[in-house]
Order: sequence, then structure tokens, then C-alpha cells
Amino acid sequence: MQCEVLVVGGGPAGSTAARLLAEKGIETVLIEKDLTFNKPCGGGIPSAGLKEFNILNKLQNQIPFNIVTKVKIFPPFSEPIEVSLQGGEILIFNRQSFDSFMRKLAEKSGVKIIEAELINIENSKLTVRKKTGEVLEIYSKYIIAADGVNSRVCSIKGWSKPEYYWTVSLHVLENFIDTKDTCEFWFGNSHASFFYSWVFPGVDYFSVGTGAEDIKKLKTLIDNFVEKRFAGKLNINSFKLRAYKIPKWGRRSFFKENVIFCGDTLGTVMPISFEGIYYSMKSAQFASEAIVQKDLNLYKKLWDENFLKQFSIMKKFQDYMFGNDERIDNWLNIHRNPAIQELAMALWLRKEHGSKLIPLYLKAFGSLISRIATFKIK
Repeated sequence: MQCEVLVVGGGPAGSTAARLLAEKGIETVLIEKDLTFNKPCGGGIPSAGLKEFNILNKLQNQIPFNIVTKVKIFPPFSEPIEVSLQGGEILIFNRQSFDSFMRKLAEKSGVKIIEAELINIENSKLTVRKKTGEVLEIYSKYIIAADGVNSRVCSIKGWSKPEYYWTVSLHVLENFIDTKDTCEFWFGNSHASFFYSWVFPGVDYFSVGTGAEDIKKLKTLIDNFVEKRFAGKLNINSFKLRAYKIPKWGRRSFFKENVIFCGDTLGTVMPISFEGIYYSMKSAQFASEAIVQKDLNLYKKLWDENFLKQFSIMKKFQDYMFGNDERIDNWLNIHRNPAIQELAMALWLRKEHGSKLIPLYLKAFGSLISRIATFKIK
């Protein structure tokens, strides 16, 4: 088989890249080793992001989702902060349903989708094995590696993968929680380590979880969080726990040889908020544009122009504050100011361009920033 672009990985990044390329008339094949995989993920996407990709209307009445109109933030020491979302909402999907829907959009655009596992790469020849055992050789000018933090492409090529955090989560039925319109974010090192704990209302259940930089901490942290949040009403031993990796954002190559990295394989997860789906799709958009223009350097240029400053600043905040409950508490309390809430919603909820908003956001946090000696963004 021959194609111009072979996409490895059928999540939001891979399916978006494949669809956008096919819409430009570029022959594209997508391989995904398990079309039924349900990634452990909060599954939240701002409605503005879906509108930007012109898929919000297509989703209506196609797959179920829950609409979140409020967030509730729990600082380590202070009283909770409740924020009503303005100018948009967060839609929460089951990842299996969402990923399948995105692949169907790609297929309708002309993408050939094959359920198969990548087993070897030799220059432009990729060898894949279908579930039936049939082995195929696919020749492709470009390869898009959108196969996640455990990238098979990187393993075969001997390239480094993104660094990562660990998360652990469980599914809780609705009778334990009474707010389906609210996402909860809990901060504090007794139950989250360089991460936050969460309660996200999904379609059929609530996702309850926490994160850490060390997998050995997960069991203690999730035990502590469930006890703190549910005050003994849940027996955690009666639930199935799922651990998963979340990539860290860092300076990585956008492409090597004829391989272009997208989504979790590149590490496009926003520091602090750990939002990944929207930014995975944006990386796919920029990568596909670079292929269309036959200029792979354009990929990094587009990403840097749109997101580098915002990602870098949030990483500085995270490195300074996380791990210290007093600093986290002080930072979160600044968000009680309605003007700060509006800036945050413009950046993260409505996805307004950060070039004008970031300076205003930084000014509001001047007292904190002055303590970060290396805050200058290079």
C-alpha cells in the first residue's frame, strides 16, 4: 500500500491531522491498534475549541456528552471558589465515543482507517499487523506520530518520549454526587503531588482522580482524596482504579527525518490545567498545514506563535507553586477577583488569543512573579 501520509494513532490528534489532510486532497492512511480503547481521561473540551474546528454542530445528537457550566476550586487552606462559566461551557465526553466520532469524520473525508499495530519502520516503509494476523507494508512520504506518551514510533526509532506525570482515577455513580454541572478541582499536597485532584461529571459516571510525578505515591494520594472528598461514604477498595500517564510539556523536536510528532507524543498538555485534547487537535492542525505547504519548519513556527509563551509561563507558575501548599493557596485566592476570573475564562474557556491577554494576566500576578527569579521567557 502507498500513501502520502501515514498517521499512527487514532486519538484526537491523529484523527484531526488525517481529516484535515484528506480534505486538502492528500492521500492519508490512519492506523490505530485498538479501535475500542477507552482512554482514562476527564474528557473535557471547551465548547469554543469544538466550534473552532467546526465540529460542535456535527456532534449534536451524534454522541452523548455532559455540559458543565461551573467550576469549583478548593484551595489547600481557604474556602472554595465557585466560578460560573461565561461565554462558553465545558463539554465532557466518554473518550471511546469521542475518539470513534472523530475517526468517522476523518473516514468521511477520505481517510483509510486500518485497525493494526505498528511493528517496524524502515525509512518510508512501515510494517503493520492487523488483528487478523495479516501483515501489511505501507509506503509513505510522511509519518505522523500521534500514538501517545508511550509512542510506538519513538520506541522503534530509538527516540526519547515525553516525560510524564501519573494519574489514577475511578468511576463513581451519580448517587454519591449531586452536581452534574460542576467540575471540581482540589489542590493540596496531602492528596495530589505536583498535580490536582478532581471530580468531573461525565455522561454515565463521575471521574474521580488525582495525579503525581511518582507512581509510588498514587495509592496513598487517591486514598487521602477519596476520604477528604467523600468523608467515608465511599469504600475505595470496591472500585477499579486505572493509572495512566499524562505527558509533561517541554522543549521537544516537532519532527525528525520524515516523522512529525503530534498530541501527547509531542507533549502538548497545558501546565497547571493539564488540558490536552484541544491542544492535541491544534498541534494536528499546524502539522497538517506544514505538510500541505511542504515546509515542516512551519509547524514549530505556528505552534510558537500561538502557544509557546502561554505554555512557558504556565510551566513557570507550576514549577514555582506546586509542591508548596501556601503558594498554591495564595495563587488560587487571587482568582476570587472577578476581573481575574474573566481573564482566565478568556484564555482557557473561550480560547481567545493569548498574545494580548497574557500581559494582563501576568500583571495581576505581579507579587508572585517577582519571587520567580528566572521568569523571563526565552
